[in-house]
Amino acid sequence: MQILNNENKLGQCRKLLILFSLMLSINSLNSVLASVSTANEPVSSEKSESFRKNPPNLPPPRPLQLPKVINFKLSNGLDVYMVENNKVPFITALLGFKTGSVSDPVEKLGLADLTSQMITEGAGKLNSKELAGEIDFIGGSITSGANSDFTLVKAQGLSKYTNKLFSLMASVVIDPTFPEDELTLKKTNLIQELELKRSEPDFLANERFNKVIYNNHPYAVVSPKPDTIKKITKLDLENFHKKNYLPNNAMLVVVGDFNSDKLKEIIKDDFEKSWAKLPHIAKHDLAVNAKHPKQIYLVDRPGSVQSNIWLGNIGIKRSDKDYFPFLVANEILGGSSRSRLFLNIREQKGYTYGAYSHLNAHKMAGDFVSYAEVRNNVTAPTLEEFLYELDKLRNVQVADKELKDAKNHLAGSFQLAVESQMGLAGKLIDAKLNDLPVEYLTNYANNIMAVTPSQIQDVIRKYVNLNDLSIIVVGDKSQILNELKPFAPVVVYDSNGNLEASKPSVNKK
Repeated sequence: MQILNNENKLGQCRKLLILFSLMLSINSLNSVLASVSTANEPVSSEKSESFRKNPPNLPPPRPLQLPKVINFKLSNGLDVYMVENNKVPFITALLGFKTGSVSDPVEKLGLADLTSQMITEGAGKLNSKELAGEIDFIGGSITSGANSDFTLVKAQGLSKYTNKLFSLMASVVIDPTFPEDELTLKKTNLIQELELKRSEPDFLANERFNKVIYNNHPYAVVSPKPDTIKKITKLDLENFHKKNYLPNNAMLVVVGDFNSDKLKEIIKDDFEKSWAKLPHIAKHDLAVNAKHPKQIYLVDRPGSVQSNIWLGNIGIKRSDKDYFPFLVANEILGGSSRSRLFLNIREQKGYTYGAYSHLNAHKMAGDFVSYAEVRNNVTAPTLEEFLYELDKLRNVQVADKELKDAKNHLAGSFQLAVESQMGLAGKLIDAKLNDLPVEYLTNYANNIMAVTPSQIQDVIRKYVNLNDLSIIVVGDKSQILNELKPFAPVVVYDSNGNLEASKPSVNKK
């Protein structure tokens, strides 16, 4: 009987505990529901969204404090710049030559780029596979390429293997072997790539744009033809290398984890003793005809459902005094997804995924281009918006806030870029190859921030003339030709660059 009483008492206690737990759970649930309900209660947009009305004000960019740049010149003429940074056990070296594709013989276009690609396919006593194995063994990389003005060799790796990395880099630059089998393979691959590119609308637009803007200047050549590539021989590569890969035509930039005194001795051992200075004939600046009558160049691409539109003029050299105002003007017009072209043609009109502009400032000359890919049925409306935005930038002064945002973005992006080894090395060698002082990097942000609204208007009026604008459109002629005629005379080309019509097409009024 006592046992039963005890069991009844225990059962009652269990019930009380369960009931108490249930009440706690309900209270907790009510609290949660209450908070959710409160969160979902309608509140004035003034309170909940007020923070969106006033984006944070960006402070002016901080002064850029570059690390110490050590400069010396070897007896053979090689100019060396070193920036010691021991934050990470890594090293980056860029060796630049003041020779690019503008030095290609007319009958053998592509020689500079092919030479740059072939120097890493065998050097000294190492064939292509052995050289690649030596580089991979130390976890490094050595690559090379050429653009219109310069050739650049890049070497990167762990700083503990600095001696080996520089030894391999020097061998690639000074003693390439240009093996015949690798050259044959490289030429075959390059020809196939060129044939494939001809099916790409962006390539066709770029090719026609450069030809129109630069005419007979070497910058007019976007890529070589397969026939010229076939003509290039091993002897051509050897001769081009002998004439242009010279220490007195080059500069070396090294950024990373090293001891300056020790690295200086390594550079002397690898790049001075076996690399002789020879006379070098520099390529002189060639004049570019800046005047082009306003005209549309239509590259017919049958079956295309989109039109690739490029509009532009001749621009400026990299060293031009108008560079910074032009750079800021480009940022406002189409330099990013916050710029006018993007916000107008994509965000407001929905004609495209993106509309941009770009300033190409080369060693001898440059160009300015705005571009977009749009559906066939909005080709004409898109052209109208491009012309509207260009005209507006010419004739209406930029508002202070828009100018401030553009300048902050450019200055901030630059300072962020030079935080990395590759970024700093790239900016430094770019400045030196373009004959700009080292102080150019330090003063970059200040030069950007000093640009005024009147300078922007002046530079656009000076270089973007709507009366001699060159307009390139790649698309299906049968779908868009009549839409283009009201804007300007139209000449038609096929995808191989051949003129289809001897007289410009225009709408009769």
